[in-house]
Amino acid sequence: MTLIRQYINAMERCDAEALGRLFAPDGVYHDFCPQDAGRAKYYAYGAEGIDMFFRNRFVFQHFRISSPVIVSDTQAYYYAVYDGYHVRALATITEFSSDGLIERLVVRPA
Repeated sequence: MTLIRQYINAMERCDAEALGRLFAPDGVYHDFCPQDAGRAKYYAYGAEGIDMFFRNRFVFQHFRISSPVIVSDTQAYYYAVYDGYHVRALATITEFSSDGLIERLVVRPA
């Protein structure tokens, strides 16, 4: 199963631990979509940091995704919901680590 498919599966299940495991120890998650909702962009660094960041978002229901569509081995569209504000988003894995994990994933409004 591709990393983008695993990323989507973890996001749909609101599984922060599984999401963290997809990233390299120094991996980066960068999401520009919250700016459309008048909030600060999301930035999380490191597998553990990404796990903790999303654990908070999922537990307190500040973030979820719906209607994902995988478009390639590195990209997927979905609707991201930030505290009730919906944005069509494009997630792109832009870099991989030498051991095949996500080094950098960028999410932008689509």
